[in-house]
Amino acid sequence: MQLRNTVAAICIAGGALFTAPASAVVVSSFTAAPGTIVTDFSSAGLAAINLDLTQPHLATTISFQIEQADLDLGNTLSFNAVIANLFGQGIERFLLTLSNATFASIGSVETFFGSAASVSGSGDSAAIDFAPPDSFGFNIGDPFGTGGQDWTLNIAGLAVGDNFSITFAVPEPGSLPLVLAALLGAGWIGTRRRGGRN
Repeated sequence: MQLRNTVAAICIAGGALFTAPASAVVVSSFTAAPGTIVTDFSSAGLAAINLDLTQPHLATTISFQIEQADLDLGNTLSFNAVIANLFGQGIERFLLTLSNATFASIGSVETFFGSAASVSGSGDSAAIDFAPPDSFGFNIGDPFGTGGQDWTLNIAGLAVGDNFSITFAVPEPGSLPLVLAALLGAGWIGTRRRGGRN
């Protein structure tokens, strides 16, 4: 009897040693412009990335795979990101679009230098507007634990191994303002030329 108990205890202990620990949400793939760098800092219940953007107006889509440790914490994930603007042009608007998940709550956005950010959105999309345009980068949520508020993603209905994705995009400036600026410039030049002939 004692030998049977000893063997059973060894089997249980050995099983515990070789059982894989619960893992957390991970970046499973991404598509981005050449030179864009995506770094995954996710952990159980938290989707967290650094995104270094190298080209404007080319979307980056990051897919995350759900793991058991995420589902053990409920139907939501926290989300935060550090977005670095490495292409040198000001970002007026930054868009986030979810696939297979929705925004449960939209948290804070903190810019690196000087710009004020306003955030709007619900469902599967959100927009961050900057005034003046942001030329350096910004934090979505609270990646450094400095008092901001992480965003929350609703992952209800997803199972272990399922994926959701986030697409990050900097939209091109609208064509109407560019056309109006060109027309105003042409009108000003025409006025100056006519003024010089009198």
